[in-house]
Amino acid sequence: MTLTIPDTDHGKIRVFSVTSPVDGLLEMKIEALVATFGSAPLNTDFVDVIDLDALEEMSLIDYLSEGYDVEPDDADVAALTALEGVVVLIMSRAHEGAEITLVLADGVRHVTTLGRGARMTVAASLESEAAQGVVTDGSGKAPKSDARIGGMVAMVALLVMFALVALMVWVGG
Repeated sequence: MTLTIPDTDHGKIRVFSVTSPVDGLLEMKIEALVATFGSAPLNTDFVDVIDLDALEEMSLIDYLSEGYDVEPDDADVAALTALEGVVVLIMSRAHEGAEITLVLADGVRHVTTLGRGARMTVAASLESEAAQGVVTDGSGKAPKSDARIGGMVAMVALLVMFALVALMVWVGG
């Protein structure tokens, strides 16, 4: 079986069940990864191999929630709860933005894909008159805000008070 991951895939985690793991898969040997998923170029920094028995009291759902900030929906919860043995998580960043085709070995099954992914849309061009040209007041400077004017008044008041205190110290001294 093959699974193609498009180059536009972002922010997703693919969960695979491995019923008979290749020797070395848990240690993330490249040869074992290639034997499991074909010769697709995967960045192993973004591939996680989990022995579910080693998680002890933590469930795979808790692992995904705490480790990857992914909340599976109800259908995914049922599928993930039923998993046993070795699970492989392949994140979108593992294929480094290139379209890849994974050739799944015997005993490897794609369980689910988690995550919302990036939803980027290009805005349509702006056609209104408000979107045309540059708005200026003619001087090229931004108008003074109320906060700026208030700060200038406070600065003048402080300078006047400083002058009065200095005058009193000079007269009294």
